[in-house]
Formats: sequence, C-alpha cells, structure tokens
Amino acid sequence: DSYISVLREAGVINRRGNWIGDDTHLVQVGDVPDRGPDTLKIIEHLQKLETQAKRNDGMVHVLIGNHEYMNVVSDLRYVHPGEYKAMTSRNSSRFRDAYYQQVVASLLNLEEPPVIDDAFKDKWYEDIPLGYVEHRLTWQPGGDINNWVSTHNSVIRINDMLFMHAGLGPIMLTMSLDDLNNQIRAEMLGALQPENNLGDNEDGPLWYRGLAMNSETTEFSHVEALLSTYGVKHVIVGHTPELGVITPRFGGKVIITDTGMSAYYGTHKASMLVENGEAFALQDGEKIALPITDDEIIPYFQTLVELKPDHQPLLNHIQKLLNPEPIQKELESAVEDNGINQ
Repeated sequence: DSYISVLREAGVINRRGNWIGDDTHLVQVGDVPDRGPDTLKIIEHLQKLETQAKRNDGMVHVLIGNHEYMNVVSDLRYVHPGEYKAMTSRNSSRFRDAYYQQVVASLLNLEEPPVIDDAFKDKWYEDIPLGYVEHRLTWQPGGDINNWVSTHNSVIRINDMLFMHAGLGPIMLTMSLDDLNNQIRAEMLGALQPENNLGDNEDGPLWYRGLAMNSETTEFSHVEALLSTYGVKHVIVGHTPELGVITPRFGGKVIITDTGMSAYYGTHKASMLVENGEAFALQDGEKIALPITDDEIIPYFQTLVELKPDHQPLLNHIQKLLNPEPIQKELESAVEDNGINQ
C-alpha cells in the first residue's frame, strides 16, 4: 500500500495502478523483497510499469539491492512468511514432499548421517513452509524472478546524478559502471563466483554505508573523489532509512532516499522528484526543495519537522546539526585552516 501510495503521489500511476508518467524516468533503488508479504505483488507491478512506461517514452529503472542479492544466494533471514505464502499453488505440498525426499537422500549419503526419524521430519516441515520450494526456484539462477532482476543494473547515471542502492567505498572507484554492473549481474546469474563477490563486499554498491553513516568531515574527500570519478554532481542512494525522510548530506551532494516505507520501518512515505534540473522531496503531500548548499540543510530539516513534529529521530538530527559534537567542530576548523573548500 505504501508503494502504491508513493507512486500515485509522485504522479506516475493512476488509481488503477497504470503508468501516467509520460516520459518520466522512475528509479527504484532496490530492496523490494523481505520484511513484508507483498514482494511478488510489487515485482509484478514493476514489470507492468516497465512495459507501459516504454510505450510512453518513459523508463522504469529497478536497481539491484542487497536484499535482491541475498534472496538469490539463499540468505533468507529477512524473508517474511507472507512471501512464501504468495508463492503457493495446488502443487505446493507435492513440491515440498519431493524436496524433503531429496534432502533426506543427500543426508543419508554423508559419512555420519543424522538420525532421520519422525522428530526430524516434523521439525523439517515446521521450518520449511509451503511456498518455500517455489520461492527458491524463482529466485535462484534460471528462475523467473532471477532472470528479471538480473536484467537490471546496480548503478546507473542519469544526467548529473548517480543512482545506486547503498554507495561505493573508496576501493571501488577503480571500477567503471559497466564493470560494476556486469560483475554483479554475473554473480546473480551464477556465472561468476570469485573469492570475494562484489555483491557481498561491504564497500560495494549493495552494502556501503559510509555515505549515509560516516562523518561528513572524514568522508568529504571520498565524496569528492566519487563525484569526480563518475562525472556527476550528486549521488542518490537508499539502503539506510535512519530519519524517515529524504535526507541530504554533504551539502546535497549525497541524497538518501530510503525513508522506510514498509510497516517494519514505520511506514514513512516519501520520494524524490527531479524536475527541470531541480530536486525536491515529496513528503506528506508537500513538495520541498532539496538543499544544494550547507546553509540550506538546517532550514530544510526544520521544514520537515513542521510536517512531522513528533518524529523523534528527525528532532534529534536537527539538534546534532545545531549543536555539533566538539570533535566535529575541531575537525571542521582544521579543514578550514588548511584551506579546503567544503
């Protein structure tokens, strides 16, 4: 419901969920699956929008996030029970029974097989819900969802903006966008399994949190290098829903668009709009210009507080901006003394 609500507020779909965005480019920055029951519904809707947008000279860019990658490589810690349920069919019991027989046969081939008794079977069936087999088949290499997700990129550039799920750490700046996208795509398809997968790398585009979490003072030089390397003015990421609002950092050079739309994170619905070269936050029905200088950061957040007066993380953030920690002040002073223009 949050997903549909945000797209309607952004003016790209109508009440029936059909594309009305004309030649708009819609960027979804990853993490469709997990922590909610409606993954399959959203995927099927995005697939429909991809087709409809192209017919109208628009484009839907669905980026690969760490949770897409996790589902492919069988890291299922955050899969919601409803996601398995959505995959069930009249054949689900038969599929699960066949899978159980395969598991048992594999275990019995071990040198020291476990005890396969009624207790083992009951526990196994308790842990493996109906729909699990279908879920794994469609997400693993060769499956329908895997085939669709793997057609997408992890990092894209549109005009002077670089979009990705999480960020890029310093060691990644030697890779071109094509190299980044092709390697993660190959890993998703199961065609490439190096010792250190890019999809698992904490500095890679699916995981790096430095742009969202590191001190702006200490991360500043990296942000400048990132912008310079890929020839852009802004980096747009998701992955870290700390404040529940569209969050600019580094004077608007980095913009975090993951607000935590799902119920798990509090249903904070917002999106970012780029229109005629200007960027805005669409928050609770309001269109608010995103800051492009350091001086505009605090007034921007103060405007958001007027819309969300009881949102404590946002209030705390403003207090930190108004009263930076002493060590941060010292670092900023040192930067200024060294003649570095922030």
